[in-house]
Amino acid sequence: WLGGGDAAAFRESMETLRENYPPEAFYGAMNFLGTHDTPRILTLLGAAHTPGTKRERAAYRLSPDERTQGTRKLRLAAMLLYTFPGSPTVFAGDEAGQQGYEDPLNRRTYPWGQEDTMLLAWFRRLGQLRGERASLQQGDITYPYARGSGLTVQRRAGNQVTLAAMNAGAEPLDLILPWLGGTATDAMTGQQFLVPDGAVHLTLPGYGGVLLI
Repeated sequence: WLGGGDAAAFRESMETLRENYPPEAFYGAMNFLGTHDTPRILTLLGAAHTPGTKRERAAYRLSPDERTQGTRKLRLAAMLLYTFPGSPTVFAGDEAGQQGYEDPLNRRTYPWGQEDTMLLAWFRRLGQLRGERASLQQGDITYPYARGSGLTVQRRAGNQVTLAAMNAGAEPLDLILPWLGGTATDAMTGQQFLVPDGAVHLTLPGYGGVLLI
């Protein structure tokens, strides 16, 4: 989906998995964005092209614009990873903005002292919320909106609801989503949204998202 696919197709694929596996397997699945066997996720999401030779790939570093774009996409991908059922798994260094193509280019040591501190804080906040909120640990899953570049994932456990609203497209996306209560808060930024009519009105920037609680 983050590679340009349709959110409805993503939902259909995930629901097919859920329907064909016992709940214990679906909720215990090892979910990841990258491993030691794959290129670094930031490089994949940010690079405008893939160099043709391994020597060129070994020397390749994202340009400032590519890194900005890749980081925005990675933040969104991480939001999906941490709100989806299963066990979110991070290849060490991805949370710090590590780059690199295939083995061994993806296995450079952790960038101590050169971490992307804002990206690292994003991952830490997602991990904190995952540990605090029962709805993200064991809640059921629905998709209030899944079309084009827009995907919403809602998790519910008892009266607790967590909703991730994500825009994987470059253009802004307007969404109106059902919401109980007078306000909704983005747990990532603290921004509050008024809910005067039982629905929250969102304008998501390109490659942007909110995690509502």
